[in-house]
Amino acid sequence: MKKTRQNEKLNALKINNIRCILAVIVCIAICVMVFFAFVYQLLASPNELIKEVGWQSFHLFTILSNVSVAIVAAMCIPFCVDGLRYHNYHLPRWFVNLLYMAICGVTITFVIAITVLSSAVGLYRVMVYRHNIIIHTLCPILSILLFIFINSDHTLDFKSSVIAIIPLMSYALLYTVMVFLIGEDAGGWRDHYQIYRILEYLPIPVVLIIIFIIGLAVSNLLRFAHNAVHKQRKASLERYYQQADTFSFEDIQSAVAALAAIDRQHDIGGELTVPRRILTMMEKKYKSGLPIEELCKIYIDEYYRTEENVANS
Repeated sequence: MKKTRQNEKLNALKINNIRCILAVIVCIAICVMVFFAFVYQLLASPNELIKEVGWQSFHLFTILSNVSVAIVAAMCIPFCVDGLRYHNYHLPRWFVNLLYMAICGVTITFVIAITVLSSAVGLYRVMVYRHNIIIHTLCPILSILLFIFINSDHTLDFKSSVIAIIPLMSYALLYTVMVFLIGEDAGGWRDHYQIYRILEYLPIPVVLIIIFIIGLAVSNLLRFAHNAVHKQRKASLERYYQQADTFSFEDIQSAVAALAAIDRQHDIGGELTVPRRILTMMEKKYKSGLPIEELCKIYIDEYYRTEENVANS
C-alpha cells in the first residue's frame, strides 16, 4: 500500500516536469530532423524512383505530412516551457485536435511505407536509406509516441477522428485533380504513386472510399491509444489529489487554500494559472457542492494574500 501511495505521489508531483521535458526533447528532435530531411529533398537530384525534388517535393504526401508535424511540434514547445515554469502543463483542446491531424498524416505515411512501398521497393530502401529513415521511420514513430504518451490531455471522440483525416482526403482529391483531370502534360502532376495500376481494377470513387476507410482506421487506432493513456493518467492524478495527506482537511475550502499556498511558494512572477482540473479532482473527494467558480475564487484570494497577511493569519 505504501509503495502504491509513493507511486501516486511520483505521478502527481513529477509527471508534469517529466512530460514537459520529454515533449521539448521530442519536439525539437522532430523539427531538426524534418528540417534536414526537407533540405536534402530540396537539393536532391531526381532518380528513377523519385523525380519530385526541389519545390516539387510538396507534391509528395510524405513531405507535406512531415513538414506539417514539424510545424505543430514547434508550436507545442511554448506550451511545454509554460508547463515547466508554472508546473501546470496543459494543452488546449484546439491544439490537441491540430496535433491529432498532423500525427494521423505521418502515421499513414509510416503505414503505407512499411507495407505497400517496402514490399515493392524493399524495406531498407524505403525505411532506412538516406533521409527516408527520418521521414518514413524516425519522425512518424516519435510523433506517435509524442501524441499517445506525452501529449494526451483530452479525450477524443469519433468526430475528432473524422476531422483528423481531412488533410489526407484533401490531398487525395487534389492528387486526383492534378494527375487524372489535368494531367502532367497540361501542367499537372506525375502519377508518382502509380495509382493508374489500381485504376485498372477499381474506379477512382472506390479508390477514394478505400483511402477514407484506411485513414479512418488509422485515426481511430491512434484515438483509442490516446484515450486509454489519458484515462489512466487522469485516474492516477485523481487518486492522488483525493488521498494525499497534503490535502487531508475537513473542508475543501481549507484544502484549496493549502494548494494555493504551496503554489505561491513557487511563484516566479509570471501569469497566474488557476488549476481548474486539480480543483475539480479535489471536489470529487469533498463533494461540497461548491461550483468551480467559487473554488477558483478561493484559490486566487489565497494565492494573492500578502506576506504580512499570511504571517498574521
